[in-house]
Amino acid sequence: MCAIVGIYGESNIASLESILSLMQKRGPDGSYLFFEENFVAGMNRLSINDLYFGEQPFVNIDSSIVVLFNGEIYNYRELKKGLEQKGYIFKGHCDGEILPFMYEEYGVECFSFLDGMFGIMVYDKRRGKIILTRDGVGEKPLYYAKCGRKFAFSTLIKPLKEYFGSFSLNPQALWDFFTFGFIPEPQSIYNEVKALKKGHYLVFDCQSLEYNEFEFWQKTLQRFSPIRQDQNVDLVGITKEIVTKSIQGRLMSDVPIGAFLSGGLDSSIVATLAQQSLGNLTTFNIAFLDNYDPYCGFADESEFAMLVAKNINSQHFTLKVNAKNYQNFLKSFIQDIDQPFGAISGIGVKMIARKARELGIKVLLSGDGADEYFGGYTWYPKLAFNDPKFITKEKPKGWHYYAFESEKKEFLNLDFFGDLDSRGYFPRGDSSPIAFIDFDREFYLPNEMMTKLDRMCMSESIEGRAIFVSPSIASFTQQLDYETLLRNGEKWLLKEAFKSILPQEILQREKHGFNVPIDYWIKNDWFNLLREILSKDSALFHYGIIREDSCEKFIKILYSNERRVGNVGFYLIVLGMWLEI
Repeated sequence: MCAIVGIYGESNIASLESILSLMQKRGPDGSYLFFEENFVAGMNRLSINDLYFGEQPFVNIDSSIVVLFNGEIYNYRELKKGLEQKGYIFKGHCDGEILPFMYEEYGVECFSFLDGMFGIMVYDKRRGKIILTRDGVGEKPLYYAKCGRKFAFSTLIKPLKEYFGSFSLNPQALWDFFTFGFIPEPQSIYNEVKALKKGHYLVFDCQSLEYNEFEFWQKTLQRFSPIRQDQNVDLVGITKEIVTKSIQGRLMSDVPIGAFLSGGLDSSIVATLAQQSLGNLTTFNIAFLDNYDPYCGFADESEFAMLVAKNINSQHFTLKVNAKNYQNFLKSFIQDIDQPFGAISGIGVKMIARKARELGIKVLLSGDGADEYFGGYTWYPKLAFNDPKFITKEKPKGWHYYAFESEKKEFLNLDFFGDLDSRGYFPRGDSSPIAFIDFDREFYLPNEMMTKLDRMCMSESIEGRAIFVSPSIASFTQQLDYETLLRNGEKWLLKEAFKSILPQEILQREKHGFNVPIDYWIKNDWFNLLREILSKDSALFHYGIIREDSCEKFIKILYSNERRVGNVGFYLIVLGMWLEI
């Protein structure tokens, strides 16, 4: 929806305006400032709800509580009704308008009442506190830095770097990046910048200049749990209820809405239910034209997407792409990722977001989160076997592609990295199967899936909304054990709950992720680009991240028949180009 930024210890509005302009794509519809002696803050707005009364900051009656807000509060109508019963008065129907009054009524406890995606600043003048908070799944970003007597926060990292100037690269973050393709939070690419942890709030004391973080997400999960102790649990019925409610809540908008539609189970449920409510949904699909997906066969799913689109009568667009199309988007992708991010499927998200923007659509619905919460990944049934072929000391978790520690040591410069390791993030190899699913929910989902959806959609001034990450869905599915979650195989709860509204072809098709044929591209169309990035003239070599022989070493790994490492080649390209921007 927006971008927010603030600096305590600064009074120069020009400084604020300069760094706020770096996030204009996230909020092209208006820019608003708040300032007083020693504190300046502001936001850029992407107008979605209440186009005329959504100006920020939001304040309480005596302006002692000031709020800047990025995101959406989907249950704001319910919360607003409760506040009105207590005597609070509102001028419009913008969801963010409730926030200063929620804080005034409940203090920091108010964050646990919110069903939404958000990064929020609350400035409590009476207590001399600046409070930052972030949603429990990590849909919306929020970063902060403290340098000397100045404390600053921002939706993105780039404004903090611009304001403070010289930051130092974080070697652990880069080492982890080559493992996962993302930088695990709360780290960032710079030593001086931290991500506010998802499901936490930070309290900064304007007098002592000290701050602390506190967790609130567990209270949210308790509040939104659809299971009560005295209730006979109908798992399929609850699934249908909470998913339908989540979709309906995420349709709130005063502007046109579209949806990603791959033709898989998750996006088909989202598109079908959204169309039932809206009647004028626009859907989008990517089709790869030039190679087979090394994991699941031909990567063109457009036939299934078209089948669903015809079934629900949506206006449907298929974007047919190849290696050259993707490479044409590569520079803008890297300019907009804020910090190194290697999920190449993000380029496809960006392509769809751009097409949606050209059609006047400002909101896109996504099925992200369904695999993690409802047990949809194809390796989940195998976890019960704890097969040592997949879970080893070298690679504690083998289902997503993660680089081996030994592989990284082959082509990265250990004089730069030292004796670092990324294996501490994983569950132990002898952990229970559900522990590995929880790992995906807590680590992979926020760091890759939510980051990809937010950065790529917002880079095109589009708001991406993930349907399957509501507090009620998270709470419900986290109460299911492994045997219940994986009963009858992949995502049985979703299939049972919505089998009456989906074509049989969708219910019966094999699971297929959004897999870009990067291994083929990196050995063919993109091979020269890879060699250039690994050359002695590259930024990677200049910063000391790779050695003189790294090109030969990595190409040898690339052409090994034992491993597919095309995605790691893409990580090298991303980081090399990012350092040059």
